[in-house]
Amino acid sequence: MQKIYCIIGATSDIGMAYMRKINEQNEKSTILAVHFGGKEELEKLNQELQNVTMDYIQCDLSKAEDVAKAIEFIKEKYGSPTHFLHLAARKFEYVKFSKFNWEDVLCDLEIQVHSFAEFMKVFLPIMAKQKYGKVVTMLSSVTKGVPPKYLSSYTLTKYALMGLMNSLVSEYKEKGININAVSPTMVETRFLSNIDERIVEMTATNSGMKRNVKIDEVVGAIQYLMSDDAEYINGLNLPLTGGDIL
Repeated sequence: MQKIYCIIGATSDIGMAYMRKINEQNEKSTILAVHFGGKEELEKLNQELQNVTMDYIQCDLSKAEDVAKAIEFIKEKYGSPTHFLHLAARKFEYVKFSKFNWEDVLCDLEIQVHSFAEFMKVFLPIMAKQKYGKVVTMLSSVTKGVPPKYLSSYTLTKYALMGLMNSLVSEYKEKGININAVSPTMVETRFLSNIDERIVEMTATNSGMKRNVKIDEVVGAIQYLMSDDAEYINGLNLPLTGGDIL
């Protein structure tokens, strides 16, 4: 079976790094790069990759019609991906609860939860017929223990996504499909561009390992959960926290 990877949020730093890892596996694979912007970055990366064929799928995940079009395109051209990686999210920022904005939460829920649900609603039944599928979604260490202050909207969204993931595991665990998540603490990517650099530095200093999580460490965890070596791992929310949060 040829592997078809659908990466939602492909232009993220983690998405780009994971595509390089797919290429290093030296298997002929197809990558469906679902992105909102940054097609030029994807085209440049594609020139580096010798073992994959990349298809670019522009999609505004906050719009149901865009999501439906992307799903229909994939279904008609490829049938179903064998591997899903869901990374899409708006940029991270701290907001006091006194400035809580439900419209922002709804946007986050559309991008992270509703779009993922729509993709899974179409493709999990196809995977189930094939008795094979790997799904990994990006959660966060806020789902482990007590979340930090000023992250009510972010935490709400990640718990909703985790709840969806757990429900899908319960329904599809006997169908040959593995559905898991990774939950890192702070990772120094463009996702943090709205955060004061002093907070990023302080987070690193206060961690037990005196640094933040590296992109390659997150990608390594994703790569393992996507592999056939992780066949008996299902419903795992893997903490990448250096032991600071258990």
